[in-house]
Amino acid sequence: MIELSFADLFFLILLCSMIYLMILCLREWARLARHEWHLSNGQLFHCDKCHYSFIPREARTITRCPRCNSMCFKRKQQ
Repeated sequence: MIELSFADLFFLILLCSMIYLMILCLREWARLARHEWHLSNGQLFHCDKCHYSFIPREARTITRCPRCNSMCFKRKQQ
């Protein structure tokens, strides 16, 4: 059997906890980078009827406003 002193056991538990926290932190950073939003004015629609701004789920040039259900068109960038 391996004999460990109290200080060695405490150091081993502390080291394992730090490694576990680092793995969780790296996993969270990777998850945030994967699901990060990249917004631009080209993706933003603005409803002329109810003045609601939204981003559609699909990349289209014509979509319906989620609030009032009127047709919204993507305008050309100037």
